[in-house]
Amino acid sequence: MALQLFGVVRAGHPRVPRAVRWEDIAMVVGEAPADPADPAAHLAVVSSLVEGGPVLPAPFGAVAEDEEAVRREVLAPSADEYRADLARLDGLAEVHVCLRFGEAGSSIGLLAEVAERARDSVSLPAGEHADERWAFLVGLGDLLVVREAVAGHGADWLGPLPAYSFVDRR
Repeated sequence: MALQLFGVVRAGHPRVPRAVRWEDIAMVVGEAPADPADPAAHLAVVSSLVEGGPVLPAPFGAVAEDEEAVRREVLAPSADEYRADLARLDGLAEVHVCLRFGEAGSSIGLLAEVAERARDSVSLPAGEHADERWAFLVGLGDLLVVREAVAGHGADWLGPLPAYSFVDRR
């Protein structure tokens, strides 16, 4: 049976519904749908894992033939890199801040305020509902403060998310 791949976590992650384990890491999986999967459903699955520990999201639509293929072709060849990324992202989540430039001064202040709490940041393509978008890598303990800062400036935010913008895609 083909499996849909959602993301790599540490084995024993508390929020995983189904996983294929290899040593101390695991791939969160589900039954591959006959029709192309829904990107929003994929994002919901990986985002639900973030507060239980780091998750390295699999590319949307990634599938494997079976559990053995997940172990042999996905987890084993990149295990050391996955472990290093999981350690680096422990306690962190990605948040997106979307800005509209009606009030440019407050946007600059907001970015500085969020950047103070962030471990890393990256500019994202603007998109249709924002003049500027940023991804920030912040501590889980800072999520509420960041959300309140963004709301206080009238900007939009999305999070917590897996660190899509801060990991290499394998």
